[in-house]
Amino acid sequence: MGWLLMALPVVAFAGLWSRYVVNVPKWDDHALRAFLIKLAEEDTLTGKTYQFFKQHNEHRIVYDRVISWLDYQLWGELNFTHLMAVGNLSLLGLLLVFALVLRRELPDRRGNTLWYAAPVAFILLNLSHWENMFWGMAALQNMTIMAWVVGCLYLLAYTPHRLAAFGLAVAATLTSGNGLLIWPVGLLVLAVQAVEHRKNRPALAGWLAGAALCIGLYFYGYEKSVSNPPTRFDPVQLLKGWLAFTGAAAEAFPMGPPYVMSILLGGLLTLLVVGLVAAALRRGLIRRSLLPLDYFFGGGAAFLLGTGAIVAWSRVAFGAELLITSRYKIYSLTLLGLLYVYLAGRLRGRWRPTVGIAGLVVGVVLAWAAYLSYLDETIFWRRHFLASQFNWSYETNTPPAARPAGIYQPAFYEQCLDQILQPATASVVPIDSVFRTGNSYVVQNRTLPASRNPHDEQYIRLRSAQRTYLMAASPVQNPTWRVLSGLAPAFLPGFQAVFSDTEPMPGLYQLDVVTSHSDGTCQVYATGRTLEITPPTTKPIETNW
Repeated sequence: MGWLLMALPVVAFAGLWSRYVVNVPKWDDHALRAFLIKLAEEDTLTGKTYQFFKQHNEHRIVYDRVISWLDYQLWGELNFTHLMAVGNLSLLGLLLVFALVLRRELPDRRGNTLWYAAPVAFILLNLSHWENMFWGMAALQNMTIMAWVVGCLYLLAYTPHRLAAFGLAVAATLTSGNGLLIWPVGLLVLAVQAVEHRKNRPALAGWLAGAALCIGLYFYGYEKSVSNPPTRFDPVQLLKGWLAFTGAAAEAFPMGPPYVMSILLGGLLTLLVVGLVAAALRRGLIRRSLLPLDYFFGGGAAFLLGTGAIVAWSRVAFGAELLITSRYKIYSLTLLGLLYVYLAGRLRGRWRPTVGIAGLVVGVVLAWAAYLSYLDETIFWRRHFLASQFNWSYETNTPPAARPAGIYQPAFYEQCLDQILQPATASVVPIDSVFRTGNSYVVQNRTLPASRNPHDEQYIRLRSAQRTYLMAASPVQNPTWRVLSGLAPAFLPGFQAVFSDTEPMPGLYQLDVVTSHSDGTCQVYATGRTLEITPPTTKPIETNW
């Protein structure tokens, strides 16, 4: 039964991913394609090495580039589905490390480990990661960094394998910029261990020297990222952003404003974690010794809370809501898993089963809430990828003689391309509102029936005399908490399409609705509305790639 309980969240996660995944690049993914092109153009070993280590925004994404290069070498083309799969598999690596910790801490290890590790599986493997799950580069970077860091801390806390731990710290540094935090965290762990065990002092000196070398090389030739906004020091906003980042897992529960709910959960988690670390240090001073679990928990907490502070500092100027976006939720969920593992490992007697049951309830409810709350985002994400591919593949209203060259995901519009590129012929569908807000356009409908089938697509079509655009429409999420108990449907009738003013070329467009079904049929409905796209009001985000 323990294996079955562990397998449930894994199978659910893999099944939903395979249902919605599409092999279409998204934003930074194009940088990986550019890397392969530039790599092939280099004639020297120095030039090729530079392409692997070249700065990407504020990161050195060597790991992403290595996986992309290997995928290209093995398959003859860069497949973004493969990149997503490798990134998602790192969640299993993260789960494995937590299971190894529990195996060391629990009596009757063989029988208890699976039962007590199951809550972590539900906490980590759910739709909270919808953005990372279906975005090649984001999956490789944002998920793998946690596997490297937690694995490194496990080796430092429980094993004498300092060289392997050093290797994982290097891998973390070359995966994401916040991987640099593992060096001071690991140094602190080794320093305290050196006070307890004098034989660890050579390891401490080696770590310090290696850290200085890696950090120095990381910042050699480093330039400040041009995409980040100026940092504005507002202590209140930074504190709120930090707590919201830490408690971002709360957004899965539709019981209040997501940002406020995230701040509340983040505050609670921070108080619990800081309190437990302080209690462990107090026990350590009294006994002159810390447990391996204390090192593992304290190091993990320092890395996660430190990352939250750095992200809040560098990203809060983009907007507070960005701090609880899906691609950052891995940190909040990992902190939940870390806290549970520590309590399950530390508590004895009747308290341990209580923690296990409570953790399982929290994990199952969180996973269930995430699958319901983020399904609309997942559906939109799939449609957005396909719409983007259509828009860069078909630049006129005349169907091409052949499929566009290069990476191309077969999509619904191949079977009804003539319909999509020609004027609407189906009946009129009413549009409730069309308006512009900031640098985005919003189109809303409240009458079309909702569908969960990923192959039943809904798009807004913008058609002019020169070309046609498709804009992804998102189903309308039912905001009531009753959805969690099955007392209300997940989606309401209608859709909402939000797209940037930088996407379509300026001009006057006929506004239509495109629907497709799993049998390959399509309908293009007129709305009787036009939309004037004006020149963008914001400058494109600058990048260094």
